[in-house]
Amino acid sequence: MKSVWEFFNSLKLTVYLILAITGVTMAGSMVLYFRPEVFGDMDQDLLFHWLTTKGLLYPTYTWWLYLLVVLVVILGINTLVCTIERLPRLVRRYRDPLANLKDMEIGGDAGREFVLGDAPADALSGFLKGRGYQVFADGDRLYAEKNRWLPFIPYMVHAGIMVFMVGHLISGLYGYRHTGLNIIEGETVKSPAGDYFLRLDKVDVEYRPDGSLKNFGSKLTALKDGRVIKTGVATANKPMFVEGGAVYQRQFGQEFIGLVLQAEVKSAGFNNYIRVLKGASYVDIDNTGYRLSVDRFISDFAVDEHGDPYSQSEELANPAVLVTLYKAGRPRTSGWIFARMPLSDTFKDQDVGLKFADLDVRPSSTFDVNRDPSALLVLFASLMVMFGTITTLYFRRERVWATLDISGGRAQVICTDDELYERI
Repeated sequence: MKSVWEFFNSLKLTVYLILAITGVTMAGSMVLYFRPEVFGDMDQDLLFHWLTTKGLLYPTYTWWLYLLVVLVVILGINTLVCTIERLPRLVRRYRDPLANLKDMEIGGDAGREFVLGDAPADALSGFLKGRGYQVFADGDRLYAEKNRWLPFIPYMVHAGIMVFMVGHLISGLYGYRHTGLNIIEGETVKSPAGDYFLRLDKVDVEYRPDGSLKNFGSKLTALKDGRVIKTGVATANKPMFVEGGAVYQRQFGQEFIGLVLQAEVKSAGFNNYIRVLKGASYVDIDNTGYRLSVDRFISDFAVDEHGDPYSQSEELANPAVLVTLYKAGRPRTSGWIFARMPLSDTFKDQDVGLKFADLDVRPSSTFDVNRDPSALLVLFASLMVMFGTITTLYFRRERVWATLDISGGRAQVICTDDELYERI
């Protein structure tokens, strides 16, 4: 057990781990770049869930991620062990600053000798205190230190790193991330996580005078057990928080709901509109004995080199629908009906006339529903690391050791700040 402890209680191990993590990360970044089909959707899922699902399907390309997780865990253990080993000693030295006098043997040619007059202890102490040092004396020996708290800052960084790791572990185990929740304006759908529903009340889109997009968002209502629990606005950068989760808007658009046909049945004296919902297999023409089957819908109609119809885009640029007319359960007439090109209609029947009247299109939004239970914890840890790093750049720990010759009015001084020698 002792050998295991000594293995992790090693600064060399820390250096090796940092170098290994850097190397693995660099290699992984190349794999990420050349294999977007494997890693393209990685940011849409939690890391641990992705590693235990899709990541296992491509071990040739994802091995470095598993190795990186192992290295980071070992680094966390190494950091924890080094902190446990060294921090108590640092605390004891802080409580008993005179213990620092054992760090250096003062005398002979060590340091520099100064003549300070009849009261060398008072003179040296006053000088050091005037420059921000805390002074501690033990008989004819003196120890002074500036920024005594500074040695604890690296341990704050260590603690921040460990809290950061724990936070991400908590998020990976208990958080969730769902993308692509599409809701049509006025529609209510079950949230992919959490026991509540989301209703899209309105899609708000703002444009600049030149026609470019300025901003977009959605007004949402969250409902649970039939009652409203929250209303708010979700945008791409400002989520609506519900039940511990965050709802972000990913995109907006127009959702095709169905189409409206104008139908005329001469034999029945029928002339009215009929609505065909998206996904419907058929629709009856009321009180006429006729039924229409919707065989195919193309949003942007075009014909390829073989004469086969296809959609050249996902936009509703040139909608067309292929229908078949039935009478008494038997097919009677089939053909295409065009929204933009009525003269190209191929549906022809002696008794029934059909025309494309309108498209039923409604605004819609697509949302991401995420939950990060340790977001504040990770933020706090990041601030700790940032504060500790910046502090070590702007502050320096200075130390002074001295032996005093009271009768001779002299002092032998060693200090870490060479400029101090010139000022004593």
